[in-house]
Amino acid sequence: MFLQCQHFFSVCKFKSIRRIAIFTLNLIVGLSVFEAHSAEKFTNSEKVEIKKLIRQYIKQNPEIVMEALEDIQKKEKSQTAKEQSRQLKLNRHLIEKDTADPILGNPDGQITITEFFDYQCGYCKRMLKILLDISQGNKNVKIILKEYPILGSISTLAAQAALAAKKQGKYSEFHTALMRLRGRLSEPTVFQIAKEVGINTKKLQLDMMQPEILEHLRRTRELGGKLMIRGTPAFIINDAIFPGALSNQELLNLIKEPQTK
Repeated sequence: MFLQCQHFFSVCKFKSIRRIAIFTLNLIVGLSVFEAHSAEKFTNSEKVEIKKLIRQYIKQNPEIVMEALEDIQKKEKSQTAKEQSRQLKLNRHLIEKDTADPILGNPDGQITITEFFDYQCGYCKRMLKILLDISQGNKNVKIILKEYPILGSISTLAAQAALAAKKQGKYSEFHTALMRLRGRLSEPTVFQIAKEVGINTKKLQLDMMQPEILEHLRRTRELGGKLMIRGTPAFIINDAIFPGALSNQELLNLIKEPQTK
């Protein structure tokens, strides 16, 4: 019996490290794969010996665990990219044609940049100048702003206030002022900034609780979930998602590519 176990392990040793790594990772998280495939092939005593040999091999070659994790991450990344591509096609109208979304630059521009952002996100704040420079430098650029508050209740309140400011024709000014804030964002700060840019704060507080604004935020949250956008900023350009901040040159290079419609 034990000779059979030794034979099993010796065969494994001569397989590729990658296959061993994936197998052993399953061993670490419960040996579920091994149990499923060996239930009818080995006796209980043989299984014990095999597990012992595999554990010994892992201790002698711990690097295979990291290799297994890297393999799994690559596979997950590939699967995520495929699903995102599918969702981008399914939700293109909501991404680019939601009339409730604020727009910077030319509303009729043929080059579209969609940004998911949060007012408490430091990298989103850094992107403001880059986006403004690009929209001012190329009159054919349309920047769709997706209010995506994921960093807490103050972020949600700021997003509601910003969308409500649109009703007073002050979205751009309010958005810019919130993004340029260098201190801590708080409820009093949100309304102070609103007042400073000429917004009627009493009307703002009523408008920001309107069902259409709450529904708009819910719709955007749901869209972000489908697209698997887990952080801000995130950009959609030419049917591709780019997570994280981008440099001015990176954005310029991306919008030079032909736009898919």
